[in-house]
Amino acid sequence: MANPKPGAKNVSSPGRTLKYITIRNWLTERIASGEFGSGQQLPSEHEVMELFGVSRVTARQAFDELRRTGIVEARRGKGYFVSHFRATASLERLQSFGEMMAPLGVETHSNVVELIEVVPEPLVTEALQVDNGSLVTRIGRTRMAGGTSISLDISYYPIDIGRKLMVLNLGQEDVFLLMEQRMGLELGYADVVLDVDDASPEHAKFLGAEPGKPLLRLRRLTFDNNGRPLAFELIYSRLDAMAFKARLGRW
Repeated sequence: MANPKPGAKNVSSPGRTLKYITIRNWLTERIASGEFGSGQQLPSEHEVMELFGVSRVTARQAFDELRRTGIVEARRGKGYFVSHFRATASLERLQSFGEMMAPLGVETHSNVVELIEVVPEPLVTEALQVDNGSLVTRIGRTRMAGGTSISLDISYYPIDIGRKLMVLNLGQEDVFLLMEQRMGLELGYADVVLDVDDASPEHAKFLGAEPGKPLLRLRRLTFDNNGRPLAFELIYSRLDAMAFKARLGRW
């Protein structure tokens, strides 16, 4: 049976956050950090009740929230176990990494691993509709949830947009929100392609993957409402780290 960390008896709900949300977030952060690994048993409802000073109904509500996300499973007569921590992105709307992770209550940030201006390869030149030989900005970031590396994002921007982004807080703020709130850009829509690519040694290093093993790759080209390309992204993740969902109509 999993035991809460020593000294955790003084855990309390910050501010006016609902207690079951506080418990859900506390558990999710520890799952994301690897403190509770895949297949490991979580604290029982009774332990959570004592730890947070809540009723069984509140404790169960927190576990039910985690079960709905798919990262926790209940085993009759045994308790709750970590099934797997996986980020789930909706393909039905254009959303940032922080917006994607918000329902899980996980703290997110980015590690900026590259920030340069380059003459891009033809694929990027065509996507961003820039002249051959023109400079663009390339920003590489690992996207972190808790202590877990979820994805490696290699993003290209037209030089006028990229130079503004380079001086902003890319580690703590989502680029989409920076573009909208700090730069006054209106994000309209995106074209998305999902495929699989073999992990290069460099990509594998950032993702904790094995070189040569397949990675999920999402190619996303984001436009403003007038059809101008704003960003071309290559987003890589391990097969076990991300999932995608969409509701599709018949016609």
